[in-house]
Amino acid sequence: MVLDIELFRTDKGGNPSKIRENQAKRFKDVTLVDKVVENDTAWRKLRFRADLLNKLKNVCSKEIGEKMKKKVPVGDDEKVPSEIFDNIDDLTQEKLTTLTVTQIKRVRQEIDDLMKSNDTKLAEHERERNEALKEIGNFLHESCVVSNNEDENGIERTFGDIETKKRYSHVDLVVMIDGADNERGAVVSGGRGYYLKGPLVFMEQALINLAMNLLHEKGYTPLYTPFFMRKEVMQEVAQLSQFDEELYKVVGKSSDKKDESDLDEKYLIATSEQPIAAYHRDEWIPTESLPIKYLGYSTCFRQEAGSHGRDTRGIFRVHQFEKIEQFCITSPEDNKSWEMFNEMINNAEEFNKLWQFHTEL
Repeated sequence: MVLDIELFRTDKGGNPSKIRENQAKRFKDVTLVDKVVENDTAWRKLRFRADLLNKLKNVCSKEIGEKMKKKVPVGDDEKVPSEIFDNIDDLTQEKLTTLTVTQIKRVRQEIDDLMKSNDTKLAEHERERNEALKEIGNFLHESCVVSNNEDENGIERTFGDIETKKRYSHVDLVVMIDGADNERGAVVSGGRGYYLKGPLVFMEQALINLAMNLLHEKGYTPLYTPFFMRKEVMQEVAQLSQFDEELYKVVGKSSDKKDESDLDEKYLIATSEQPIAAYHRDEWIPTESLPIKYLGYSTCFRQEAGSHGRDTRGIFRVHQFEKIEQFCITSPEDNKSWEMFNEMINNAEEFNKLWQFHTEL
């Protein structure tokens, strides 16, 4: 979810400097904040002008209507005085009374042309503003460690024996139980393709059921989500970088009718978080109904285009996998979201403890 645009507007109590500082702590592009502010400032001016031009057009239409009612001659092809066009923003109905209907129509046409030009600029600044806005992260919690990697992360707590034992890797263990076939998977689906087989199929289903039962007992509503989403909806829940490095595009007919050949562009989900984030799209959620807790279960699809050479052995960083997701909607007030965050962490820890998986947080 993007930051509220009001946070970038100093006249509305916003503080762009605070957002720049937050971007720096994330080691992200600080100039994105300036891009949002500049384009939003231009957008607001153009929005004001759009409203003004619309009012001026209505003034012209009203004066034409009154002259037509009075059956005033429409006039010949007379030139409109230059001062009318030079000061069109200050146009009033009183100034139009000296003009003929034909002249007023010309003024209205000029206003129409100005509106089209203004709307084009308005849309461009809105697009550039929103693109930059989507790339800016939310505010970090005061407890977050400021670091560009995981080296400075502290250990909050542990469970079980967390000493690393390198007797067998995950690759070795999968081979020992004949739990996957990567070679045939690659032949059929390409790089990083795999067949899950034998005991590993049952193990995956057991872990999925264990996680679903645990969360369902804690009041989570299970959601089995769609596997692909319309482009315009995906754009609202995914960052632009994900479209290039992560998401798969699917193109098909937009209609079931044989005589229609229009193509529809959709995207395979990379996580159930994406369709769940759109589940309440354009809905108003009353505070008294919060928190809302969802258990997302889905197959996920990722290109992993930016992970070349990393974790390529075994079934890490594959293009298709199953995942269970906790997705909660809470009030931003009274520390409710932070309390829910801790609850979600505790749920993950409890899941690991149920099957004695040693954990370091």
